[in-house]
Amino acid sequence: MPMTGRCREPNCHNLVIRPLHYCNTHADKEVAYQESRQRWANQDNSKRYKDYDRKRNEDPLKSEQHKFYQTKQWKSLRRVAIARDNGLCQYCLSRGRVRTGKIVDHIVPYEIQPSNRSNLDNLAYCCSYCHKHKTEWEQIYYGTGFGNKHKDVVLVRKVSDIPDLKTP
Repeated sequence: MPMTGRCREPNCHNLVIRPLHYCNTHADKEVAYQESRQRWANQDNSKRYKDYDRKRNEDPLKSEQHKFYQTKQWKSLRRVAIARDNGLCQYCLSRGRVRTGKIVDHIVPYEIQPSNRSNLDNLAYCCSYCHKHKTEWEQIYYGTGFGNKHKDVVLVRKVSDIPDLKTP
């Protein structure tokens, strides 16, 4: 069965067969669209990536954190945590929901306690929704994130002790 999609023209709901992006009614726009995609693919993005790396590497902790996530040790820990958690989001499970995970998360953030980065008990597999909301909670509770000041608070070490994240 061929792969299909909707026409890219606003308010046009006709189906198109890939690799085309416009229906027969709007076929005249296909060439211009393909040319713009080619220009985007050919442009030099090295400056944008270089700026991103420069900003990340200005902070020694973030630089160290990035390097850690590239190591064999982290990749091995990640595989063990996924197997231990059976591929299910631990934050959802603690609230009686069953969802598959995508991200291995540090329960106590790396930024707050770097020495605890390799502790398997500090890792939880979670879905992207819970990870996003936990990150927002961490920014308020711990003061993590860019431009925030770390707060002197009690460390939350269990998934079940983290306040209820917004329900998906």
